This record gives sequence, C-alpha cells and structure tokens, in this order.
Amino acid sequence: MSKEYCSTEQAAAGTDAEHVQQFYNLLTASLDISRSWAEKIPGFTDLPKEDQTLLIESAFLELFVLRLSVRSDIAEDKFVFCNGLVLHRLQCLRGFGEWLDSIKDFSLNLQSLNLDIPALACLSALSMITERHGLKEPKKVHELCNKIMSGLKDHLAFSCQSKGPPFESADESTVLGVLTDLHSLCTIGLQRIFYLKLEDLVPPPSVIDKLFLDTLPF
Repeated sequence: MSKEYCSTEQAAAGTDAEHVQQFYNLLTASLDISRSWAEKIPGFTDLPKEDQTLLIESAFLELFVLRLSVRSDIAEDKFVFCNGLVLHRLQCLRGFGEWLDSIKDFSLNLQSLNLDIPALACLSALSMITERHGLKEPKKVHELCNKIMSGLKDHLAFSCQSKGPPFESADESTVLGVLTDLHSLCTIGLQRIFYLKLEDLVPPPSVIDKLFLDTLPF
C-alpha cells in the first residue's frame, strides 16, 4: 500500500477548516502542474503571454478533474491526485461535497473508453486551448485548437484501423462528448467553491477566487 495512502479511520481526523484547506491545496497544486504541462504543447508558447495565462487559469479546474478521473481507482474508492496523494472517498467528502460523486461517475465513463495516452493528451489540450473571453489573439488560439483536433481525429482513425475487430476504439463524437461532460462537471465544482466561500471557514486562494469571479454571468 502506498505510503501516501491514509487509512479510512483517519477520514474524520482534522477540523472542517483543515479539510477545506486540503481541498484548496489539491486544486492549486494542479495549477502548477498544468502550467508546466501547457508549455510543452507545440505552439502554445507562441501565443501571447496574457493568453497563455488566461487559458491555463480558465481550464485548470477541468484539467484537475480530467487527471483525477484517469488516475483514480474508482472501484476501490481511492482518488489519486496529481501531487501523488491518494485519499479514500471518505477523506475527500468534507472538501468536495457532492462534486466527488459527480467526478466518480465521470471517471467511470472516461475509463470505460480505454483511451490511450496520446488521445488523453489531445483531450487535455482541447479542454484548455479553446475560445475564452478576453483573448488577445483568438485567431491564433483557434488555429492551434484546429491542429490539435486534426491530430486527435487522425490518431483515433489510426487506432481504429490498427486494432480492428473485435477491438473497438472510441469514435470522435464520443471522445469530444467527454469535453461537454467535463465542462458541466466543472460548473458543479464552481458551485461547490461558492458554497465553501459562503461557509467562510478558509479563504480561497486568489487564483480560485479569480476563477470563480471570472465565470459569474454579471
């Protein structure tokens, strides 16, 4: 058993504030990883710095959920986070609330597609490199998005041909449907953050506060 894995007996340990702080820490750790990963995407660093920052900060919640859903052992109720921490569902509930069960359902669906690493990498890139309000050069972002989309289509077509029957690869519409589900899931995540803000046990980190304010419809 991983040294990072904490027993379920410890699930109730710690104050409510500590559980909420852990929730925020897990989210912000994902932001640093997203930033390092984004810089490795061909063409991303050619975008204006302001656009790079906007895209990363706007998508880090989706990237957090995507990574968590790929890594976690849902059958065992173990959630594996990008910083290597492994927590049982009971240890996450106070911070994540009902959002955790939504992530669990999404993870089951995503893992059932059996996507390989290149497909998941394209999916992650598409969740970030997309139209966002406030971009300096939206045309460049659109062009980069199209290149990634084309790469994903070619990869899925090749996988389908190379495997052949009786093996099946997920088709393009199914894979892109993951992005729609992911977006809806992150709306639930923002609702959770709003609830925790109202509770006011722990002030949210500035980047999470900014993310939340930027998504308000007014």
